Amino acid sequence: MGLRTKSVLATVATSSVLIASALFTTAALADARPDQTTIHLGDLNLDRPADVAVMYQRINLAAEQVCRQRALNGADVISPAHTHCVADTVEKVVAGINRAPLTVFSRQQKQMLVASAAPL
Repeated sequence: MGLRTKSVLATVATSSVLIASALFTTAALADARPDQTTIHLGDLNLDRPADVAVMYQRINLAAEQVCRQRALNGADVISPAHTHCVADTVEKVVAGINRAPLTVFSRQQKQMLVASAAPL
């Protein structure tokens, strides 16, 4: 086997190890993240604005937990994908509950978030 052939084979072998490592890491991250969680809402009354706020907070915290991504060192990774996952998950849960006070509160929270992100 010539030197050039050995070099090409070493490059292919190194690439294969890197790809396998990346796939393993991605699979490990996916396995470490729960796909669902339970939110206890039975103690809340949607006729009370304070309870609506607590319900929304519980939904948001659960979305944060489900969407959480961890780096290899165990630190939380906050990325645009994470932010989108949380927002999308909250929106879907609020729509699934389908109660006007919660929907209105959720819209108000989104408007406040957009307003706070706008440049001065």
